[in-house]
Amino acid sequence: MQINRRTVLKGLGSVPLIGAAPYIARAQDKPERLTVTTFGGSVEKAIREIFVADFTARTGIQVDLVLGTPFQWISQVQASPQRPPYDVVLCGANQLPDIASKGLFDDIRKGDMKHLDDVPHQFIDMCEGVGVAYDYGTVGIVYHKDRVKTPPKSLREFIERTVAGDWIASVPSINDPTSASNLIYSLNDVLGGSLDDITPVIDAVKKMRPNMIFWNGLTDFPLQVRSGDADIGIYVDGRTWAEYDAGSTYLDFINPAEGGIMAPGAVLKPIHANPWAWQFIDTMLAPEQQARFADRMYFGMTNQKVVYSDKAKSKITPWEKTRLPPAGEIGKRIPAWVERWNREIGG
Repeated sequence: MQINRRTVLKGLGSVPLIGAAPYIARAQDKPERLTVTTFGGSVEKAIREIFVADFTARTGIQVDLVLGTPFQWISQVQASPQRPPYDVVLCGANQLPDIASKGLFDDIRKGDMKHLDDVPHQFIDMCEGVGVAYDYGTVGIVYHKDRVKTPPKSLREFIERTVAGDWIASVPSINDPTSASNLIYSLNDVLGGSLDDITPVIDAVKKMRPNMIFWNGLTDFPLQVRSGDADIGIYVDGRTWAEYDAGSTYLDFINPAEGGIMAPGAVLKPIHANPWAWQFIDTMLAPEQQARFADRMYFGMTNQKVVYSDKAKSKITPWEKTRLPPAGEIGKRIPAWVERWNREIGG
């Protein structure tokens, strides 16, 4: 399913009004510290230097960032729902349909945040109401310019030339939480499969397997390309450009002809977390801070008041050129997909 600017902007008129002022906690509720989860690498650094720095400067509250994976964080909140180990949790918006059913997180619309009104309701709806997408990346094709002189223009071409042995490709492992959308759904959709029949992608991966490796986390793929273990792969645009700025100028990103997968990042608050968590989330939705984050990470941001710099704008993939996976429907089928993948493909 494609998402376009008109669809998203149309939702601005129907975003529920939450309140004109941010949540103000009682003085005795104000903690010395909050604990916030984060992904590693350049994302952790950007969150620390932009969102955390701004929040601490305004409130005086220190923030402890904890690295890990969404599955790990959600499991830990589920193990201790009355005293959650985290005040704010980050995850992929495509994981929210399953997470919402667990009853562990607050309705994001209950938080009295002044910037939520500027986020189209689609970015709340895709999180089943228990979170809000604060940014999005586009999952496309990333390659080493010196080793892949003629890159593929489409995912179909990527598949065909991987099978032919034109390069060693790296794709998300079944162990990575994004693989259901960014690999299985994406390639299966391109190859004409359906949600209930993933035979096309299974058959394609079997053929690609001699010339293909897997990455298990977002920090893995750049290392594989740098070491020569992979020449090309399926990866996200923002991370690619952050690596480029850090010195990996041999990398380039292609949004495939079929449209890359839109991969929103979501933020949510456990029900019994400290109420000041709302203020941290509001910081992540503030247009000034989102613009700074986009300038650093090259991700599209969800606050409609964000003004991108020329540098960021040239690298951010527009909504209308992406595909938005049906996260809820994918979530229902993940167990069957994983079982078949493990049986026919392996790790």
